[in-house]
Formats: sequence, C-alpha cells, structure tokens
Amino acid sequence: MMRMKSLINRYNRSLRFRMLTIVLGAMSVLMLINIYNYLNINDAINSINNVYVKNFSLNELKDELIYIQSTMTDYLKNKNTDSMEDYYRHIQIYQNMLEELNDKVVDEEFFIMEKNIRNMSQEYIECTDKAIEYKRGRNVEGYKLEYIEAGKINDYLTTYIDSLNSARFRANSLNHKAMISVLAYTQKMSIIVFLAVTTATIVLIYIATSRITFPLRRLAATADIVSKGNLDVEPVEITTHDEVQVVTTAFNKMLFSIREYIERMTENLERERAMQEKELLMDTHLKEAQLNYLQAQINPHFLFNTLNAGAQLAMMEDAERTYEYIQNVADFYRYNIAGNKFVSLKDELELVDNYMYIINVRFSGDIKYTKDVDETVTSVLVPSMILQPVIENSVRYGVHDIEWEARINMSVTREEAYVCIKISDNGVGMTEETINKILNEKAGEEKKKEDTNVTVSQDSNGIGLRNVIARLRLYYGVEDVIEIYSEGINNGTQVTLLIPYN
Repeated sequence: MMRMKSLINRYNRSLRFRMLTIVLGAMSVLMLINIYNYLNINDAINSINNVYVKNFSLNELKDELIYIQSTMTDYLKNKNTDSMEDYYRHIQIYQNMLEELNDKVVDEEFFIMEKNIRNMSQEYIECTDKAIEYKRGRNVEGYKLEYIEAGKINDYLTTYIDSLNSARFRANSLNHKAMISVLAYTQKMSIIVFLAVTTATIVLIYIATSRITFPLRRLAATADIVSKGNLDVEPVEITTHDEVQVVTTAFNKMLFSIREYIERMTENLERERAMQEKELLMDTHLKEAQLNYLQAQINPHFLFNTLNAGAQLAMMEDAERTYEYIQNVADFYRYNIAGNKFVSLKDELELVDNYMYIINVRFSGDIKYTKDVDETVTSVLVPSMILQPVIENSVRYGVHDIEWEARINMSVTREEAYVCIKISDNGVGMTEETINKILNEKAGEEKKKEDTNVTVSQDSNGIGLRNVIARLRLYYGVEDVIEIYSEGINNGTQVTLLIPYN
C-alpha cells in the first residue's frame, strides 16, 4: 500500500502529468467552444446559401428556354440534323427543370406563378414540336404559323419568368438581410465568448506553467551563458524533485568537463582543416604535374622521321615542293611548341591536315584521308593534341603495312550535349581484349609488343592513344570520353571521342 502511494505521488510530481493535465483541460474547453460556434455559424451559412436557390433555378430555366428557341429556329432555317438533336436535348433538360416547379393548387402567389409557367411551357413545347414536325413534312405554311405562335409564347413566358424571378429576389433579399444580421450577431457573440474563455484559459495556463517552468528557465539561462563561451558560472541550484532534477544534475556534472572538451575539439578541427588544405594543395600540384607530363610526351621521335623525309625530298624534287613540305612541318611543330592547354576544335583539325600532308609525302600519297565536319561546332574549346595522336595511331599501327588501299576518315558531328569525333580506318583492326586494355591502362605504362593497331613499337614511348584518353578524363573529370570499336583483325578500327559541348 505504501509502495503504491509512493508511485502515485511520484507520478503526480512528474512534468508530463502536470503538463498533460493543463494542456488537455485547456484544449477540451476550447474544442467545445469551437464546436458550438461552428455548428451555429454553419447553420446560418447554409440558410443564407439556400435563399437564392430559386432565383438560380429560374435563371437556368430561362437560359434553357432561349436554347430551345434558337435551336428550333436554326433547324427551321437550315434543316440541320445537329440542330434538331440539340433541340430535343434542351427540351428534355427544360422538362426536367419544370418538374421542380409547383403543379398544385395553392393560395401562395409564387407557387401560382410557377404553376402558370408550367402550363405555358407545355403549350410552348407543343408549338415548337409541331413546327419541327411540319418542317420535316415540308409543310411550309404549317411550320410558319407554329413558329410565330411559339415566338409569342416564348416572349410572354420569358417576361413571366423574369417577373417571378424579380418578385422572389425582392422577397429573398429581405430574408437574406435578416439572416446576415443573425449571422453577424452570432459571430460577434461567438468571438466574445471565445475571447473570454481563451483569456481565462491563458491566465490559468500561465500560472500553472510558471511554477513548472521556472526551474527550466533558470537552467536554460545558465546553459545560454555557457553556450556563449563563458564557462565560469556557478552550478545550477536544484529545487525540484522531478525530471528537471535529473537534467540539472547532469548539466552540473558536464559543466566541469565542457571546457576541456571544447578545447580538445577546437584543436582537432584546426588540425583537420590544416590537413585538408595540405591535401588540396598536393592534389592541385599533382594534377598540374600530370597534365604537364602528359602534354610533354607527344612522340618526339616523329621530328627525326619528318626531317629525314624532308631531306630526301629536297634531293629528289624541286625546291618548291620541298618548301611546301617544310612549311607544313613548321606549322605542325609550331602548334606543339605553343603549349596551349585548350584550343579550338578548328585548330585541332588544321593540325591533322598538316600531319596527313606530311604523312602522305612520306608514304607517297598511299593513304586516302577524308573528313566530314559540322562547321557549327568547330569553335568548341578542347584540350590540345587530342586528334593527331589518334590519327598517328591509325597510320602507324592500322594502315601502315596493309596490302590493300589505306583509308582514314574523320567525321565531326553534334549529338545532343556532346561533340562526337569519329576517326576510322580500314587497317588491321584489334581484338576486344586489346580494346579493354587500352581503355583501362594509364598513359606512359610500358606495353609488350602485340600484333594489333595499338601495339607499341620499339621506337614509340607508348603514350599516343592512351595519352589522349588520360588527358580527356583528367580535363573533363569523367571516364566515358572515348569509345573504341573493331570487328576484329583486318576489319579496321573506329575511335570515337565524346567532347562535352558546353
């Protein structure tokens, strides 16, 4: 028994019980008042909304009468099947609306007028039906007479409906005004009662919660001081025996160690920030070094081959052709020496033209080079030296030693968000295994000699196509920048570069 009493007293002292008692009591009172106000106001609004229902019905009845007259007239003039269908449809709607009017003998003026409208409407429908039938039977004299009679009834019926509508509107306006006054009074009284009860409830809640929340406010004030960095505060005094006591005790225990904790966290954050800045700087330098390294590796042995071919050409031919050859070589190396990281696609294409001229001089024009370029995309900026290494790869390992006519084709098109550059040859091709190795290797890695058009010869530093792949991935930050396709040995190879248009 004593234990049960202790549990009850402990529960009664808990914040949850006291807060629930206050909140539920206040909510119950306010809810009852709101329900009472809602029911009264809702009844008043419904009554007001129903005041003009009859006026709306009479307006719709008049509109249907106009539709019947117009569709009948249109049919009599044009004998149009659609007009006749519209006529019968509106007749049906009109008759359905007449069913809502009074048809009984009563003394009330409005109901008498509704009964008269029903009777006149029946006469009018009979006339319009006869006019339609006479028109269908080609009885010109008959439908003219019925049409005239229907027009007279229509005019009178329209006037009569307007009279009834006006009379009802005047009567309804008086009712509406009275209902609005009642509604305003109801709303005013509801507001007064609601404000009075709300004020009383707020006062009671304030008194009750102040006694509950005073220890919490004291604890919050001390915690606010601590949160602003001032740890030199006295421990919070404990004056309650509820959940606040537990929180206050824990706060006092934490207060003594929080300064050391904050200092330790500050040191850790500063150390971590310094490490991140150092890593970012190292990463930036690494990428810059990688770019410079990759840019510097573009086949230096090619210079010696071209100069040797130029010397031979100077001995065998006139100086004019030699000049043209040497000029293309100079343009080629001038482009490389410039060292620009980004150039226009147009410049890259001109470099390929210079390169193919030099190559065809070396190989006596045995390589047929064609291109199809969409000129609207040639202004796009791209990393320099991304096309010539691919062309050189096709020449060196694709078509160099084939026994059939060597052909290399380049096409440049716009495909959605990419500039698509396709370089294809009809050379020795490559296997799927070799394609996968090319796409997954790093530029500059040493490769063993293979019998495909990506084999690294003894005089190559192994950076051609792999160098282009590495630079494109590094510049654009994506892996899918290149596609390689070949149907196999002696079936040629197609390399597709995907350059983001923007």
